[in-house]
Amino acid sequence: MTYSIQKQEEIQVLSVDNLISEFENRQILEEVKDIIETGSNRFVIDLSELRFLNSAGLNFLISVLTKSRNAGGDTVITNVSEDASKLLVLTKLKHVFTTANSVEDAYKLFANLN
Repeated sequence: MTYSIQKQEEIQVLSVDNLISEFENRQILEEVKDIIETGSNRFVIDLSELRFLNSAGLNFLISVLTKSRNAGGDTVITNVSEDASKLLVLTKLKHVFTTANSVEDAYKLFANLN
């Protein structure tokens, strides 16, 4: 699994290519927790490289969303594939998450929240 977290303005952009393993997801969640403890609470999760989303991946997305909202921020998911979007609908999570077509669109959503 490869992932990266880059700070752009006041937003953390998390790019992932695989969320299948609970163990590996915990590593990323620890880093997210550390970032939140430094005062950053806005995240964009870029799924453009993600090929498959399962329950471990959904659990991961929910965890980041919960952590950011509990810290007074929010999370936007971008580049959601058609299959992942169908899974969000099936699990009734589609309305829980804020989604955007691109990272740039996510920035605009955060700008409108200010």
